[in-house]
Amino acid sequence: MSTSPEAVPVADELYQEAGGGTIRSSCWVIAKASLGEYDPSCLRREERLIGAPAKGEVIVKTMLMSLDPTTRNWLTLKPELMFIPLAVGDVMVGSGLGTVVASADPGFAVGDLVTGMWGWEEYSKVTGTWLEKHSAASLIPATAYLSLFSHVGRAAAIGILEVAQTRPADTVVVSGAAGATGSIAVQLAKRLGCKVIAIAGGQEKCTYTVDKLKADFAIDYKSEDVCVRLAELCPSGVNVYFDNVGGPVLDAVLVNMAVGCRIALCGAMSQYNLASPEQVHGIKNLPMLLFKRAKIEGYVVPDFAAVMQRFDDALRDLYSEGTLELREHVLKGLDSAPEGVRLLFSGENQGKLIVRI
Repeated sequence: MSTSPEAVPVADELYQEAGGGTIRSSCWVIAKASLGEYDPSCLRREERLIGAPAKGEVIVKTMLMSLDPTTRNWLTLKPELMFIPLAVGDVMVGSGLGTVVASADPGFAVGDLVTGMWGWEEYSKVTGTWLEKHSAASLIPATAYLSLFSHVGRAAAIGILEVAQTRPADTVVVSGAAGATGSIAVQLAKRLGCKVIAIAGGQEKCTYTVDKLKADFAIDYKSEDVCVRLAELCPSGVNVYFDNVGGPVLDAVLVNMAVGCRIALCGAMSQYNLASPEQVHGIKNLPMLLFKRAKIEGYVVPDFAAVMQRFDDALRDLYSEGTLELREHVLKGLDSAPEGVRLLFSGENQGKLIVRI
């Protein structure tokens, strides 16, 4: 396929009005690093010109954007916390769902529904290798491509099935259990036949994990002593801990492990938004890993790309049973993205946080 602007097929009306070559797109650009408590002023709104795609590239019109805890890490601009190198002046990036409006990659055609990693912007030029194509005729809701069938659901499946090697007789504890990834981890563990204890913040979220997600018990870390409650609910110890929060909750689980406990370290949200390094929680009970012959393993979804089909199949099976509970919190408009990140750490979001463009 020729990569000249004249040969690039277009379908989007606004893109057509721009002549199918260059289009003006609104975006969020990194203005400064956000250190300590998250500050939305680290992003500024700009317009930039998106030129015609070169060979191997496509232009995507963004429909939905995912807001995730890792967004906070990337905005520190600390290389050790970033999966994708970012700097002041770069367009902020994240997972998105969109449609292809121009293509110079033979693997993608105009009108294709795609997910991938691209800018917080209305239109984005993306290398095709960063994209995954989906059937527009699928009965799966569009938002599910940024929740269940995304890095979110895959992180839950990888942690429960592969990293923790969860078995039917296990007692499984999930922190951040009412959140996007934690809620799927709870349901995967219940599908295996496990006893599941959900840890969440506030009575409403705890009730949700029991009534909707079917956890056996819930612990409100805001009003209960997690260590004491785990001892009461898990007298034989915890076999699997799916950790989304780190900090004091992780410390409490370490004291309550069964011999051979497996900990899948998916996130450490309690530590992402601290005002100063002095507030970082030092893990006090780490020696328990030795005494209980336990293991703790951190992981990221891209490491499992070669075997991802296994986890996608497990998620699809869960979805096809018709009993899956998915809660999504959808914000309206690109303008809402910077302030929306705050909701991830205030606990105000109700499920997977998504921006509809």
